[in-house]
Amino acid sequence: MSGERSRFVVSADWVEKNLGSPGFKLVDASWYLPAQGRNGAVEYSSGHIPGAVFFDQDVIADTTTDLPHSMPSPAFFAQAVGQLGISAEDTIVVYDGPGFFSAPRVWWLFRVMGARRVYVLDGGIDAWKAEGRKLETDLPEPAPVTFEAHFDRAKLTSFDQMSAIADEGDRQIADARPASRFTGEEPEPREGMRSGHIPGARSVPASALSENGRLKDLATLRSIFTNAGIDLNNPVVTSCGSGVTAAVVTLALESLGHTDNSLYDGSWSEWGSKMDTPVVRGAAELLGSKTDGPFTAHVTRLEMTAPPKSSLPVPVNIQTAIMRTHEIPLSFYRFLHRQVGARWHWYERLRMPDDQLKAIIHQPKVSISVLYVNGAPAGFYELSQEDDDLVELSYFGLFEHALGLGIGKWFLLQCLYAAWTSNPKKVTVTTNTLDHPRALQLYQQFGFSPVGTHEALVDPMTDQELLALIKRDG
Repeated sequence: MSGERSRFVVSADWVEKNLGSPGFKLVDASWYLPAQGRNGAVEYSSGHIPGAVFFDQDVIADTTTDLPHSMPSPAFFAQAVGQLGISAEDTIVVYDGPGFFSAPRVWWLFRVMGARRVYVLDGGIDAWKAEGRKLETDLPEPAPVTFEAHFDRAKLTSFDQMSAIADEGDRQIADARPASRFTGEEPEPREGMRSGHIPGARSVPASALSENGRLKDLATLRSIFTNAGIDLNNPVVTSCGSGVTAAVVTLALESLGHTDNSLYDGSWSEWGSKMDTPVVRGAAELLGSKTDGPFTAHVTRLEMTAPPKSSLPVPVNIQTAIMRTHEIPLSFYRFLHRQVGARWHWYERLRMPDDQLKAIIHQPKVSISVLYVNGAPAGFYELSQEDDDLVELSYFGLFEHALGLGIGKWFLLQCLYAAWTSNPKKVTVTTNTLDHPRALQLYQQFGFSPVGTHEALVDPMTDQELLALIKRDG
């Protein structure tokens, strides 16, 4: 991932060079959901970065509320981190296991409480271990210091404030939960929670902001927010399940120079557990639908004239399956297009009447294959055998929940293997400037070469039009 990177993210090399330096403090902030099957405290005691102290997010919290790991009072926070030997003047590097899951929450807490030189370790301790870097099991005994808290109240959104925002729509809401929980298609992991999202919220899954444990470059982060319908010139409130991964979105916003943001600490644990809060189910306003007139897209056509020479291992720790469909139901096909393509303005097939769409995708020359990850649909590709010598890659992409799992390149390679099974003379694909910002680069990396360009107009789809299509398909 090339391009300009976040000023709040530091490399393992930099951390390694600074180990033991005066005023340089490391904080292990690993915390996990039960479904992840990991225990941050146990992993810390079995091996952590030398000198790191453990920040228990369920202990350094407001324990007077029923909500999980709520923000502690400034006095309690100052006392707790002072006991860990950390002052507000230190250079503080926070890390977790995978890189960008729970560490940004503690990064945010330190900054809200007045620390200014606070960073997150790119790749987390998982990458640190994979690279064979030094670990220790000794538990540090730092001398207590004074942490002088200067609480920035504006960075915290209360329930009452969020209720007003939901009523008035005067601030944007970026929801960091997986897209399927945002829409209400997947139930909440905590019992007693309703499903859906806060009125007016936009879906910005935290998992989409990093890849292989590393925060994406600034240009990609900017495009993710823009495609989610977030205007970076206006205020944003971040939210998630319990206030942890919302901070991943906050980190991405701050990395882009967006400072007028706050975090809804109660998040869905609070909002979804109440019976009188308004809840919306269904698709987010993903399409930038308030844009007037058509978009102009710069289209590039590419071709490859030999099968891919590279090979990639099957992703580890996840179950994958690629299944070719037979006369795919139109509603399922449109579901795939919405899940993969809503961010990239794939409207043409969604607008087609049933007869026209069926005549295209049920042709013998067309094959549509669906990727399943851990049993759930996670992406698809569509190939068209135009003649004996030519195969066209018509569509390819991943669902939002599958981004950041490290499977994108592997899945594209499987797609290309399938395209070359009929021994064509060439395989073609088109991409445009409304697609994923790295699509063109990725296709070239796998052996495609540009052969032509042109401009095209793309008519934006309104939210009302999209909702009508979803209702049509049931």
